[in-house]
Amino acid sequence: MDYFEELMKGLGKIGAKVLFNKEEKSSETINIDQMGSIDIFKIVLKSLYKKGNYNEAENLIFHELEKNNSPEIYEASCDFYNLLLKKSDEELLKNNFSKEEIYQGLEDIKRFK
Repeated sequence: MDYFEELMKGLGKIGAKVLFNKEEKSSETINIDQMGSIDIFKIVLKSLYKKGNYNEAENLIFHELEKNNSPEIYEASCDFYNLLLKKSDEELLKNNFSKEEIYQGLEDIKRFK
């Protein structure tokens, strides 16, 4: 299992809480094995976004686009960058990102369309 698969499995449970806005009870678990890879990708991407890990999210995007170039991955990637465009320069810089990186990312993902 490669780094990104490990990352996705490890963050899937946390991401599901973030995505579904529900507290997990001790007897309640989310079965990642029953989720598709695109669902897990979206959960992990949203979790990384909410935590301000924009560079890690961007790395995940390009890893996934190289591995699974699907319309759903492309759309989720565009959504990620469009959400970042709404952030202030200060907030982006606080998380080691910039508007230039957003525009470059949007340009770079076009090759996967």
